[in-house]
Amino acid sequence: MRFLRDRFATCAPTRVAARTSVFALLVALAASACSGTGDGGTGDPPSKPAADPCGGGDRLSDVVSEPTWVDPDQAMSNSCSYPPDRPVKLSGLRIVAIDHFDETGNGASGNYYVQDGCADPIGPYSGMTVYAPSFSPPDLRLAAGDVVDVLGNLMEFPGPTSGPFPQCRTLPEIGGTMTFRFELGPDLPARTIPTTDLKTYEGARQWLGMLVRIENVVIADKAYESSGRYSAPIDVGGGISQIDVPSISNELFDLKNEGPLLAEGVKFKAVTGVVTYFYGFKIAPRSAADFEL
Repeated sequence: MRFLRDRFATCAPTRVAARTSVFALLVALAASACSGTGDGGTGDPPSKPAADPCGGGDRLSDVVSEPTWVDPDQAMSNSCSYPPDRPVKLSGLRIVAIDHFDETGNGASGNYYVQDGCADPIGPYSGMTVYAPSFSPPDLRLAAGDVVDVLGNLMEFPGPTSGPFPQCRTLPEIGGTMTFRFELGPDLPARTIPTTDLKTYEGARQWLGMLVRIENVVIADKAYESSGRYSAPIDVGGGISQIDVPSISNELFDLKNEGPLLAEGVKFKAVTGVVTYFYGFKIAPRSAADFEL
């Protein structure tokens, strides 16, 4: 672990209360670490973890909620009452994935996907997209498993001006600055959710930005491509419109060339990925290992 890279000869133990069992081990590790300077100047996070693993900022579920502004009668979203941007100060967010894969070839990368690292268990509205963040210090390098704080603005992105999302739907995103708290490691647990949650905007929105696992996945039709985006619709049952059919997408890795065959009727025991939204909900696996055959 990066925060244990610098060790000292003697340390005075401290007592720190963990908010959840998930953080008990981290608190013990923090207690065994010694005071001193970090790894400043290299871009790596500091060696010494924060005394309070969770921090004093808000939790994601405190600032993201049900979309009361959605209007099923507004197919073209011509007169929506979108909520205004609001400042947020969030702490204890665990990075579940970083988008390094530019599937479109036009710079479609750089998003960070985070979820509440302090909740146990992880509940609805505990995930978020951090859009093209800045860092403090500027040369900070982060990885999946790092726990961070975010200071910025929460916005409900209504879609491109050339074509907003239908029915006044939005994508919650945070733009701001990320600072390192400590490293929890890349072994991220996924929340298993029913595929029926992906049938509606309201049902799927509560898992946005989170690492989820869906079971008994059936590819409903052959995979399709559009401007570099490669997706395959999944069967979640009938009774939904075409725009609400969720899919598996290549947002986080080269799914077409490095993933399994996504043909109509192909079945998987389970698929893990980050829940994303852009005109429709998608599960974005991080690698081929996220598919259970």
